[in-house]
Amino acid sequence: MTVRDEQPIDRELTAMTSRPRIVRAVKESLRRMANGDAGPAMAEMARDLLTGRIRLHDLAATSVYSGPMLDGIERYQRWESELTPEHRQALREAALSSGEQGGD
Repeated sequence: MTVRDEQPIDRELTAMTSRPRIVRAVKESLRRMANGDAGPAMAEMARDLLTGRIRLHDLAATSVYSGPMLDGIERYQRWESELTPEHRQALREAALSSGEQGGD
């Protein structure tokens, strides 16, 4: 990535982790969210993060986003609690396997 291609979120993510693969995964998730995959409120939040209108560390203190974030966390927890042990193990193995690929 060149400086010209860099988005404001890149500096924040890079400061949080030295692993480029994690930075790419978070940005890809934010892009999907920005396209509406997680609903309109989360799409707005993702767009604001990607364009630098808001910073990651400000999210929890911003009432505009705290409600949708908590809703998303609750949906994830509900989904995760319904996984079978086999499915949970398969997801864990897939995540570990993808972490071993790519060399960073």
